[in-house]
Amino acid sequence: MSNQMQYIKSLEDEIDWKVIDQLHTATVNFSSTSLELKKLYFVLVGIAIPLLIKLAGNKLDVSLFIAVYVFTISFWFLDGFTYYYQEKLREKMDFHFNLIKERNIEHLILPNKLKQDFTIDHNRNNKGRLYRSATNYSVIFYLLVLVINTIGLALFLLKLI
Repeated sequence: MSNQMQYIKSLEDEIDWKVIDQLHTATVNFSSTSLELKKLYFVLVGIAIPLLIKLAGNKLDVSLFIAVYVFTISFWFLDGFTYYYQEKLREKMDFHFNLIKERNIEHLILPNKLKQDFTIDHNRNNKGRLYRSATNYSVIFYLLVLVINTIGLALFLLKLI
C-alpha cells in the first residue's frame, strides 16, 4: 500500500476537468474538420480539373491553373486555421492540467517542475504557431500541389504542353 493520500476532487478540480473535457472535444472536432477539408479539397479538384478542361474544348486553359491555385491556397489556409486552433486548445488544456496539479501538488507523484507539458510541448508557444500552422506535415501536400501546378503553368505558357 502506498503512503500517498487519496485524491479527492475539489470543486475547482471538477470545474477544470469539465473545461478540459470540453476543450478536448473541441480539439477532436477541429481535427475531424481538418480531415474533412482534405477530402473535400481532393473531391473539388478532382471535379474541377476535368470540368474546366471540358469547358475549354478539351484543351488546357490558364483558368485550370488559376482554379487549382485558388482551391489550394484557400484549403491550405482553412486547414492551417484548424491546426492553429487545435494547438491553441491544447495549450489551454495544459493550463487547466497545471492548475489541477498546483492545487494538488502534495498528493501527486509527478516531477516538481512548476509547469508540465501534458498535451503540448512548452516550446510550442504563440511565437511560431502561425508558421507551424502553415507548414506542418498535415498540410505540406498543399505546397506540393502548388509546386506541381506552377511547373504545369510554366510548361503551358512556354507551349510545351
